[in-house]
Amino acid sequence: MKILLVDDEEMILRGLKRALFANKWSIFIATSGQEALQILESQAIDIVISDILMPKMNGAQLLEKVSKKYPSVIRASLSGYSDGDLTIRGGFFSHLAFTKPCDPKTLEREINRISMLLEVFPDNIIQNAISSINSLPTYPANFYQMKRILECDQPSLDDLADTLIQDPALSAKIIQISNNAMFHCGKDTVCLKEAVTRLGIQAISNILDMMEAHSISNNSPSAQLQELQANSYKVASLAAKMVPDDEKDFTYLAGLLHRIGEYVRLKITPDLMRALLDPKTKGRDKSHIETHIFKTDSYQLAVYLLSYWGFPQKMLDAISLQNTPQQLFDLPFGAASAIYFARSIINNQPIDNQLVTHLGLETKLEAWLQEAI
Repeated sequence: MKILLVDDEEMILRGLKRALFANKWSIFIATSGQEALQILESQAIDIVISDILMPKMNGAQLLEKVSKKYPSVIRASLSGYSDGDLTIRGGFFSHLAFTKPCDPKTLEREINRISMLLEVFPDNIIQNAISSINSLPTYPANFYQMKRILECDQPSLDDLADTLIQDPALSAKIIQISNNAMFHCGKDTVCLKEAVTRLGIQAISNILDMMEAHSISNNSPSAQLQELQANSYKVASLAAKMVPDDEKDFTYLAGLLHRIGEYVRLKITPDLMRALLDPKTKGRDKSHIETHIFKTDSYQLAVYLLSYWGFPQKMLDAISLQNTPQQLFDLPFGAASAIYFARSIINNQPIDNQLVTHLGLETKLEAWLQEAI
């Protein structure tokens, strides 16, 4: 594992390098964005961890350049509490975010997690495609509704949250950034309304400005996005009604994101198609690229992206397990089961009656069916 640490304060760099040395990783240091880019040209770096507040080229600018030129490199921002706008921009182009000063044990734990994640990727093509994603294609109507709210004389956080909770792509990015160490408040949140409150008006406005450039202008098919958004919202709303109050926020978010892998496919397919049709590689075996485009399970794509974005394993499990009812027999009723039943009801798909009986849900199922009418 090759790690590049970037900070204009050499003392901080040397302290982090000493703290990480015991792991036998190859540690490179750079005191400027330009020096970091030079190292990236000569070394196959796996992870870049950059301070945000630096002279000349700041960390946000560096991470944006890295995301475009070296998409397979994992990007992490390191920021203090005084550089809010830059932190948001750096967080937009990062997979991970840490506060400054950074706890070396936290850094070590996250690097180990990423190292294990990199080992499960089938090849560099799919890794490059997934790690290059900074945001997902968004249904324009929801996006511009949030922009209109922000343009009001006194924008309402409640109105923003009411629009946000309907859109999977926007929600995934807002949750990712709200769990950035700067906004963390000591614990991760899965509640979209809490995420909006944590970030505040200015931060959300900055995020939407960046998404306008990177997610709205990508010409993704609007009708397909509308169907994905509407269906995900319906499933999330019904699933959240099936669980106890203390599980509603988690179940709602997992339900809203249960088809996020299809957004990922929309995002990465153009790049994979270019790799498939590249005349420079004519004659080579490209069957693995075809597999990624046409046969990769969308739930696996979701797990890849949300793992990069730091979503908890519990969320990844709920999104994956709701698509495998045979595995739900071994679990108590919870978010995954609720999403499975909600998805089946909303989409008029067959329901596994043995699972209904096993979980003792015969009476509740009738009520859920009526709820969905």
